[in-house]
Amino acid sequence: MNKCVICGNETEHAFTAKALRKYSFEALSCGVCGFLQIRNPHWLDEAYGEAIVDDDTGLVARNIALSEQLTPLLFHLFGPDGTYVDLAGGTGLFVRLMRDAGFDYYWSDAYCKNIHARGFEFDFTGKSCQAATAFEVFEHLQDPVGFLKNALEKTKCQAFIFSTVCFEGTCPAPDDWWYYAFHSGQHISFFQIKTLKYIASKLNLDFVANGCLYIFCDPSLKPKIDKFLHSRLIRKLVYYRLRKQLKSKTWSDCLLVLKD
Repeated sequence: MNKCVICGNETEHAFTAKALRKYSFEALSCGVCGFLQIRNPHWLDEAYGEAIVDDDTGLVARNIALSEQLTPLLFHLFGPDGTYVDLAGGTGLFVRLMRDAGFDYYWSDAYCKNIHARGFEFDFTGKSCQAATAFEVFEHLQDPVGFLKNALEKTKCQAFIFSTVCFEGTCPAPDDWWYYAFHSGQHISFFQIKTLKYIASKLNLDFVANGCLYIFCDPSLKPKIDKFLHSRLIRKLVYYRLRKQLKSKTWSDCLLVLKD
């Protein structure tokens, strides 16, 4: 039997399907933590011939929406002076948006070219940060817990903020859930909320869910996150303060890049 990469318990057959419309594979389900994993995804080198798939027409809209969602939350948690890194940051669009908003944000990605945030790559040897983000990354990982442990160790962040799309209960059939995206061959790991809670408990972290946005955080930070998410008054006060205290880095970054 195959073991679950999240909790180590035995998995069972969920279904068979095809990746890239040609490679047959078996999906394995864990009855303990709810994780659904693709067995032996041997096609990944082919799937990542291009890091961004052609049919991802929502990429720009998602980055804009995420930047608008994260701006008040990060300001509430860490004020105007925090340092941040976007892991698996793609073309750097999100980092550029956050720097334009006034945050000291940096980029990192081993598989995609930095286009929009050149000059603002994260230095893992000399920097720590208050928060790390990783959007639409977990479904691409063969070892999600290992990735998270490494990210926490290298960034020393207090909050790890990420996005994915979860399912609940019995896993959907291969043709019944758009998020499988098996035609691209890149999505190989699928989560339930209880899976993410299991990961948090395993690493002695607290867990917060807000729509498709999730946070693993130091337990001391969770009350502050909860207050922001559940208090309309606090959110209004945050918006008022950030307009006064945050200054866009668009022009100062231009001058900095030209200087270098």
